[in-house]
Amino acid sequence: MSPLHPPFVLEIDIPVAWGEQDAFGHLNNVVQFRYFENVRMYFLEQIGVLRSHQEQGIGVILATTTCQFLKPVIWPMHLRVRTGCTAIGNTSFTLVYEVLDEHDDVVATGSSVQVMYDYKAYHKVPVTPEVRRAIADLQRL
Repeated sequence: MSPLHPPFVLEIDIPVAWGEQDAFGHLNNVVQFRYFENVRMYFLEQIGVLRSHQEQGIGVILATTTCQFLKPVIWPMHLRVRTGCTAIGNTSFTLVYEVLDEHDDVVATGSSVQVMYDYKAYHKVPVTPEVRRAIADLQRL
């Protein structure tokens, strides 16, 4: 396993499932977004957003997500999906993603913008000082 380098601070291992392939015999494009979501949830857990959502109704809502498909992925590959934060705005923060195969070749990259959201009042809210601190601590800024 290669070491993590900024901005990547969290990674998960994911085996490619047979049923994730499409009719062309490679990983269906929507699956990469699920992989991003999986590692994003670990990031959100680490910075306290999942707890905040459960306790206060303040969480995040996805504003945008992108993926650049660089190499085909086929079963039975094992992948590593990495994420880290590259920007924090007033009401949002940006995560980037990298998917590597077992040879450390990058097979996909991507990004997403999460907007802090009050699920009780149905509107966006500022990124709290606690979330900012947690991101800085996780990113070792």
